[in-house]
Amino acid sequence: MLSANATPSPPPVANPVSAAPALAESLTVSIVVHRLHRDELLRNLQTLGVAAQRQPATQVRLVLIDNSDASELGEALRALAQQSGWPGARVLSGHGNVGYGAGHNLAILASADAAHLVLNPDVELDPDALSGGLATLASPEVVLVGAVGRDADGRPGYLSKRMPSMWTFFLRGFAPAWLKRRFDARLAHYEYRDLPSDRVSDVTLVSGAFMLARTSALQAVGGFDERYFLHFEDLDLSLRMHAQGRVVSDPGVTLIHHGGHAARKGLAHLRLFLRSGLRFFNTHGWRWL
Repeated sequence: MLSANATPSPPPVANPVSAAPALAESLTVSIVVHRLHRDELLRNLQTLGVAAQRQPATQVRLVLIDNSDASELGEALRALAQQSGWPGARVLSGHGNVGYGAGHNLAILASADAAHLVLNPDVELDPDALSGGLATLASPEVVLVGAVGRDADGRPGYLSKRMPSMWTFFLRGFAPAWLKRRFDARLAHYEYRDLPSDRVSDVTLVSGAFMLARTSALQAVGGFDERYFLHFEDLDLSLRMHAQGRVVSDPGVTLIHHGGHAARKGLAHLRLFLRSGLRFFNTHGWRWL
């Protein structure tokens, strides 16, 4: 399951999932929105719709979570859902900004569908992303599927990761370009650049931009740890999901990810990143180099 470098915390879970339901029957997709970027979310929902049409046997339900501070996005999200071809989308509003993981948990813990997709609003899915991911998730031992990403210019995004160290995070988020080049082999190892492009591979961590999971496994671990307000909650969840089954990266599940590094988003994001990083390493073990 885990790579030799990974040391997950003792899992607060029920018995591991041992049998797979018919995952092609139902899927809930949850998207948390804090600040509304209309064009970006519209592209997200439109590409999700195309991907859903490629999987006609699956009933896909969309849940949009208004995580704005004053819960003012409800009507705008309903309008965008209607405009993008999701008239039956459920919009959750009124709870304020409870954090990324807690927002998704509102949908995860209430779901009765067989599969659940945690999706960022800054993602554009390729047409076969859902059909490919659900086919992989149908394997009895697989509980979590990650995607292969690229940015808007087509450069690879390396969404799966090995267990991080503090030095790795410094290199990725803060180091100048010349220092990154010097330690490129270390970054390549962390980012799983050695993954084969022709088969599904077991990985340690997958990105919260796209986490396609067996709902029963997500609920067995309690969903996201809500003590992480923002950042690292996807890494923590990935580690805890290993107790339920295989965590994999599927090269057939592809997308465009428009996200950026937390260090470039201002002091507020940087503080959240550092606070969550402290919790993550305190929980899963400190690795400096």
